[in-house]
Amino acid sequence: MDKLADLAKINSELMLMNELESLSKLDITKSGIDLKSQKIEVEHQLKEVEAACILDYMKESDNITDLFQRVTSCDQILGRLENILCKFQADLGNICQEIISLHEQTVSLNRQLKNKQAIRSKLGQFIEDMTIPQPVIQHIMYTPASEKNFSDHLVILDQKIHFFKEQDFKDAMSCNDVNQTLFGLKTKAIFKVREYVLRKIHDCRKYLSNYQVPQNALLKNRFFYQFLLSHERDKAREIQNEYIETMSKVYHGYFKEYIHRLCKLEYDEKPDENDLMASDDQHNRSRTNIIFNTRPSSLKNRSTVFTMGTRSSVIKLDLEAPLIMPGSAVKDIKYTLEAIFRTVHYALLDNACREYPFLRDFFMTVSEKQTQDFFNMVFAKTLSLIHSHFSEQFKNSYDTIAIFLCLHLVYRYREMARKKKILILDSYWDSMVKCLYPRLEKLVQMQITSVKNCDCEKLSSADTMPHSVTRRYAEFASAISSINDTYPDERISTLLGELQDEVKNFILRTAAIFRQPKEQQIFMINNYDHILSVFKRSDIREDSKDTEEIKLQLGKRIQEIVEELLYPHFGSIICFVKDCEVFLERDDQESLKRNEKKLGTLIDTFNDGWQRALDEISKDVMSCFSNFENGNNIQQAAIAQLLQYHMRFQKIMGHSTLKDNPNKNKLIGLHELMVYVKRYKTNF
Repeated sequence: MDKLADLAKINSELMLMNELESLSKLDITKSGIDLKSQKIEVEHQLKEVEAACILDYMKESDNITDLFQRVTSCDQILGRLENILCKFQADLGNICQEIISLHEQTVSLNRQLKNKQAIRSKLGQFIEDMTIPQPVIQHIMYTPASEKNFSDHLVILDQKIHFFKEQDFKDAMSCNDVNQTLFGLKTKAIFKVREYVLRKIHDCRKYLSNYQVPQNALLKNRFFYQFLLSHERDKAREIQNEYIETMSKVYHGYFKEYIHRLCKLEYDEKPDENDLMASDDQHNRSRTNIIFNTRPSSLKNRSTVFTMGTRSSVIKLDLEAPLIMPGSAVKDIKYTLEAIFRTVHYALLDNACREYPFLRDFFMTVSEKQTQDFFNMVFAKTLSLIHSHFSEQFKNSYDTIAIFLCLHLVYRYREMARKKKILILDSYWDSMVKCLYPRLEKLVQMQITSVKNCDCEKLSSADTMPHSVTRRYAEFASAISSINDTYPDERISTLLGELQDEVKNFILRTAAIFRQPKEQQIFMINNYDHILSVFKRSDIREDSKDTEEIKLQLGKRIQEIVEELLYPHFGSIICFVKDCEVFLERDDQESLKRNEKKLGTLIDTFNDGWQRALDEISKDVMSCFSNFENGNNIQQAAIAQLLQYHMRFQKIMGHSTLKDNPNKNKLIGLHELMVYVKRYKTNF
């Protein structure tokens, strides 16, 4: 090994020398050294080195031989080792192929296992779906359709039939095994279901039966109709037609009988074309036992044609009250048109709100339109019957209050139906409105015409108390307005405005019959005050147009009556004040001076008679006005006006032209006057 190292060292040195030789040649060339001599010297040195190397090699020959043998031995060992490794590599390659093969086999087996499991599951499910269990056969064949076990197993049978149809479409051979059994069960089930449903439908036809009970039973077993619809459409259509025809007759018969019996409970004596606002009192007095109280023999709470009374309860407390039952009604109780209208339409609304969802749920309608079509087929005759009956009633009715209440019943029931999403009745409600409103308008126009064309002298009552026409108008207008405010209708407001204008004209015409202006003013004030009092008692808004107009008219008349009350007692001083104010405004000193001589007489007259005059005015006011509160207000207005004249009189006397008049200090003071008039202040 040392020799090899030396050889390697020598080899490296030779290479280095070659490099140095190359470099030295370059250097020698550059330096001009003799190359021959240099070459000979180098060759000599090389020979010496070569000889030394050979000598060294000869000395190490044994070691080199030994090294050669060792290398040869190692080479043989490595060769054998290479053979072993190559063989091992080949074995490993074979093992890898076996692993891949085993993996493929495993995947294949796993796939086969899954396929077998899937097939087993599907086949088991197929067998289960195709097989008809014995309990299904027993219950379908022998259990009544009304029992729950039948309906439960009917669902299973329905599933079997659907599965059979799917497999038969795929030409499954196993269908032949169950075809006959399944067909027999289906036929039996269809027969029992049809019989059950028809029996329940026919139960609705029984007289006085509660058809809600069979309806609830049908709704509970709505799958029966679904079964027929899936497997025997002709039978399902038969059921559908039978139900529609039956319920159409049931509802029509029920409402026809109900309306007929209710009509017997309606008042025999009703308002007629002579019951007008400006009709003769004698005619009305013959009818004041009227109509609208549930106790005709009672004199309490009797309403007139124009008074609402308790009738508004039909659209308030009694809107959803129990139906009127003719068979259980107390003897001698009579009902108004609006009460009968309410109970019929509340029954209609109740039945419609129950029937509409039943048709949708039981017959499983696919659209809202289909449900509406079914509903129209069921209720068409009934709606036509009700509409025709009440249209005829309205056409012959002169009861304006009843017509108006019926109109608002329609508004409220329409709103209730919409809240319950029964929009199918909208067209019916609209038709009722179209029937009611023209009649209402005609009746109100009749009242307007009666007031407009009446003979005031024939109707005049020779006193200044509120006129009967005014009383009727006040009650009528307050009744209509208070309800109209809940569902504002500008058309109604316009009609009431026309009626009010005619009543105002009537009051003016009637007042003109009185000869004295004071009586005219008293008559107008009493009438306007009565109207306003009735309005206040009702639910009319204080800021309504009708109320504001009456307040305005009343205020004007009160201002006029105050002058009429003061003038007989204080006319001279009032005329003096007004004349002097005109003179002062024109700066007419001469005219003012000429009137100065009246001061003494005026002051003496006022001082002597003002207390007596106020007492007479107070008695006059309290005896002339029907409403004491209104009379007190007029009295206070008269006193306030007198105090105003007193202050204006003092102001005139304070003018430079009259300030030196010796009588000016004789006038009673304002303070003393105000202390005295406090006794007339009354709290109502």
